[in-house]
Formats: sequence, structure tokens, C-alpha cells
Amino acid sequence: MNILLLTQYYPPEPGSASMRISEISQYLATQGHDVTVVTGFPNYPQGKIYKGYKIKILQKEKVSGVNIIRVPLYPTPYRRSFKYRMLNHISFMLTAIYGGLLSQKPDVIYFYSPPLFLGFTAWVLKKFYRVPTVVEINDLWPHAPIALGIIKNKIVIRLAEAFERFVYKKTDHLFFYSNTHRQTIVNKGISQKKTEIHPLWVDTEHFKESSKGISKKVREEYGLGNKFVVMYAGVIGLAQGLDVVIEAAGRLRDNPEILFVLIGDGAEKAKLMEKVETERLSNVLFIPFQPVKEIPKFLSAADVLLAHLAPALHRLGTIPAKVLAYMSMGKLLLVAAYGETADLVKNSGSGLVVEPKNPEQMVKAIISLYQNRELREVMGTKGRKYAVSHFDRGKLLEELEERLIEIGKREAY
Repeated sequence: MNILLLTQYYPPEPGSASMRISEISQYLATQGHDVTVVTGFPNYPQGKIYKGYKIKILQKEKVSGVNIIRVPLYPTPYRRSFKYRMLNHISFMLTAIYGGLLSQKPDVIYFYSPPLFLGFTAWVLKKFYRVPTVVEINDLWPHAPIALGIIKNKIVIRLAEAFERFVYKKTDHLFFYSNTHRQTIVNKGISQKKTEIHPLWVDTEHFKESSKGISKKVREEYGLGNKFVVMYAGVIGLAQGLDVVIEAAGRLRDNPEILFVLIGDGAEKAKLMEKVETERLSNVLFIPFQPVKEIPKFLSAADVLLAHLAPALHRLGTIPAKVLAYMSMGKLLLVAAYGETADLVKNSGSGLVVEPKNPEQMVKAIISLYQNRELREVMGTKGRKYAVSHFDRGKLLEELEERLIEIGKREAY
């Protein structure tokens, strides 16, 4: 089967969108399908074209059996103003059309959102090739920028919502990982028959506890010693709301046995580091961004793995990928979140849930876990078993492949 995937983000760019589409495309290629990915020239998140690449009218590559067509776009830093990010998305929406037209005729077109603008690209290519389209919806747009106050103009909001309805009505199949997101769209008048749930996945073979020797080496290298380590790994941005972690650390400053470790980079990191320095907190350690292949050895060195999701209505359906990775590691989770993330941790028995933005509850939970090794081991084991049985990447990729074959064969125009 010939499959055309549209994505603005693709390796060597980082991020969940890039990783997920690359996993899908490479898996399908290994199963004998002819897979083509139309993407841009790598520039995310700094807005600078990566070394070894130069913007051209077109560039073709073949990596891991996947045909890659790169088309030009307007590069811009992720944190630049909204209008420049829109230029970035809209430019790729248009150039991806001719990239798709230069691929061989597909049996199905699959695209990833956000950015939702690729829905227009997919619609144009659908009209040309007369094949079904599928969108994988990881987050709702324009809900998030409206809720965050990024889009305030009422006319722009109405136009964005009209575009959203257009894309969802014209796309044949809508794949969600979140029941909350799915119901939100159905409530807007989109037929539930065209919606499906396809869970997020995690590589359970990669994200598993490293040997004690490797964990010991990490602890020695970063000066963790025998301390009780509460670790966060991921983006350090506004959505994560990690200022509450620094507040919790301040309340535990007199307990030298408890150490907070934050791994990663992001827009809020400098501010948090400044706060730690100002308050002279010796129980917080920042470690720079680490590639995915290195993350398991760090997580293995932790006693508790921490996730915090700043409270907001548009995030009730969000499940951060790090939560699945944490579960797969067999380590207890301490999660401060509402909605589906909190439900997942409770239902799986993989950890404790506290209110977001509540340092007092976080401190109480950490002290409780510090004093109860048996609970940490029991919940960690439950999390690992749940991840393997519900979110194993191999099994879910196989199910996705079967569904795409069914759509491609049954719905050719």
C-alpha cells in the first residue's frame, strides 16, 4: 500500500510530533508499504535551518526505507510572536501541496495536527488523488491559543473556529488518543462515526530500568549520592508549571536527604534557575537536555518520577508522553494534574496524584513516599505492567497499520 504522511516536524527535529510520525513511517516501511513523508526543512525549535541542510525548492531523501520530500517554509523560532508562527505554518501548508503532488499516488493520506493547517493541504491532495484522509489529533487548535489568550481578536477567533470545522468535516477519519478531545469535537457537530480512539504508545523495550551499575554511575557523575531523588525530565515551559516544584523544594530545604532533579530545557528554565539561586536552594539540580536514547539511565537513578501539568480547561484531555515513559520505567509516579492524566495514574495504580499548583500537597506526598519504600516498589511494578499491556508501541503500531489498510482498501474513490 502507498501511504502519504504530511507533517511539519520530522527528524532530525525533536519533539513528540516528530518522533511519533517517524515511528509510524518507519514501522510501515518495514512492513513492506511504500511510505512517503512530506515535511519541511528542519528548523524547529530555534527557527534556524539545521547544519547540513539548505532551503531549496525541493529535496528528496530516503531514510530507514522512508521516502522523504522536503519543501521550503518560513522558518521561525517556536517562541516568536503568534503572527510569525502563523507564517511558518501557512507557508508549509502551501508548499506541502506541491510536495504531495510530486509523490506517487497514495492509497491513503495521513496527517498530524497541530498544526491544523495541514488539513487544507490534505483536502487539496484528497481532491486530486481521490483517496481517503486521516488526521491524528494530538491537541485541539484553536482551543489552546484561545484559552491561553494568544488569540484575542474576535474576528480572528471566528475565522480560526470556522477553519477548524472545515478541516474536521472534510477529513474522512479523525484519530484521537483522548476521549475528552474526541467529545469536544463531537459536541461541535462533527459526526462521532468518523472519530476513533488510538492510544498513545511508548517503547517499553527502551524505557525500562537500567542495571544498578548504570544507575550508580549516573548518581556518582551528578553527585546524587544516596539521596532520595525526585526527578522531572522534559520540556520546562509554561504548560508544565514547574515553579511549584521550586516552591516545594523551598519547603523541604531543611531535609538534606531529598533532592529535586530537573532534566531538560525550555522557556521557563532560566527563570526557575534564577529563583533557585536567589533562594539559595541546594536541594535542586538542573541537568541539560538529554537525547531520548540517554533518558532511561537518568530515570533509573530516580526514586520518584514527577510530572506537573498547569491547570487549564484545554489541558483536561492532555496526557504528556513523559507519563507513559515514566510508567514503562517501573518507577512510582507523582503526578500533579487534573483530567485524563490524573485518571490514568489512579486507574493504573502507578502512583500518587495531587492537585496542580499546590506545593503543600506535593511536599506531603514526597515525604510519604520517602518514608515508604514498599509502596514505591509496588506502584512502580503496577505502572510497568500497565504500560506493557496498554501502551506497548509494537502492538499499537500493528493495530494502526491494520486500520490504515482497511481504510485504504475500502474507501478508494
